[in-house]
Amino acid sequence: MTSVADRLRDLETIVGPANLLTATEAVSQYRVDGQQPLGVVLPATAEQVGAVLRLASQTGLSVLPRGAGRHMHLGAVPGPIGLVVSLARLSRIVDFDYENLTITAQAGTTLAAVQQAAAERGQMLSLDPPGGDEATIGGIAATNLAGPLRMRYGAPRDLVIGVRAALSDGTLIKAGGKTVKNVAGYELTKLLVGSFGTLAAITEVTVRLAPVPEATAMLAAALPLDRIRAIARELAASRLEIASLTACDALSLRRARLSPMLRASPESRWLLIGLVGDRSAVDRQERDARAAIGDGCLRLDADDATRAWRGLREVAYPSVESETIARVSLPVSETVALMEAIARWEGWWALGRIEQGIVHAGAPPGESVEKVMGKLRELRGLAESTGGILVLEAASPEAKRGFPVWGDSPNLDLMRKLKESYDPAGTLGCGRYLVGL
Repeated sequence: MTSVADRLRDLETIVGPANLLTATEAVSQYRVDGQQPLGVVLPATAEQVGAVLRLASQTGLSVLPRGAGRHMHLGAVPGPIGLVVSLARLSRIVDFDYENLTITAQAGTTLAAVQQAAAERGQMLSLDPPGGDEATIGGIAATNLAGPLRMRYGAPRDLVIGVRAALSDGTLIKAGGKTVKNVAGYELTKLLVGSFGTLAAITEVTVRLAPVPEATAMLAAALPLDRIRAIARELAASRLEIASLTACDALSLRRARLSPMLRASPESRWLLIGLVGDRSAVDRQERDARAAIGDGCLRLDADDATRAWRGLREVAYPSVESETIARVSLPVSETVALMEAIARWEGWWALGRIEQGIVHAGAPPGESVEKVMGKLRELRGLAESTGGILVLEAASPEAKRGFPVWGDSPNLDLMRKLKESYDPAGTLGCGRYLVGL
């Protein structure tokens, strides 16, 4: 039987000795929830990714794909990790079809690099996931993460129109295309986006771009939660093309680093309204929003507006290791009611993306695991009573082991069949999604 050392040495013939890490100190930088891989492989091409996966599948090494590592806190505590396959060296922009508003980049390309290239033609990738511009385009696609701009532009699953990927047997596949109207392989693209690397390792992504808006602004008003609910309902029902509607409590506003700018009091609740478009459209949106809000509405422009957008994006990203953050998806009409319930929990913060029906909530630092899991169970019960779901996005390994990170999926049988079809050897994912997935 081939030893682990022999299997790792075989990988050197694929990527070269310098791109296989096995030393304890080097490999420890790639731990996930305390689980340390046997080795880290850094392939430079899609073909090398396929060859690595083929060898891993044939020799029984489990594989965890990785981009910049910005979202490795997501998911359940993995089982034993054979290899981390880092896609960081696949960092080239392959094609920029600015006339058709699409760009194709290798999976390890950072969001910052894509935005810089697009900006040269007055365009942008309208994705603002938590984790910042250091996140990779492949990681964003694999996790389907989105931020405040989702209301206006959509999530990765809406904007990714094509992918290339390597299956666990080494086969390289392509789905979708580089033009917006191309629908060949469309459903496979949607399947791989948000699959957390459990079905295939994404090696290349094609996304739809948007023109950079002429103007951006953020309106902010301190209001009671019941007023926030009423105003948000009115604005959501209007014909205004508002980019985002976010409700913050004082603690989440502090996480966004906006408290000094807004001079927020410790008891305040805030409604923040994102506006984008040409100047006349933004001015019209502001007039109608102010009419709904009344007095006391602030407008943030230029650098202040940019800070507000980025701050709201980062609220849902863990600021320290083992921080507890939950994401609840529920009917839009129940968003503020859930925030009201959380407001009664000492030390907990909550941020509601009202227009998306999403509430992010977090436990106070130093809270015991037992207390955290008790509140999480209560929060999941509140979510499910309205037909919603709770995902534990970040937590200590101990909390993750004691609380089902993803909850009960009604599509578990279907998910297992897909896993068996695309990854019959169970090579990919290391159980980070669900056991066996």
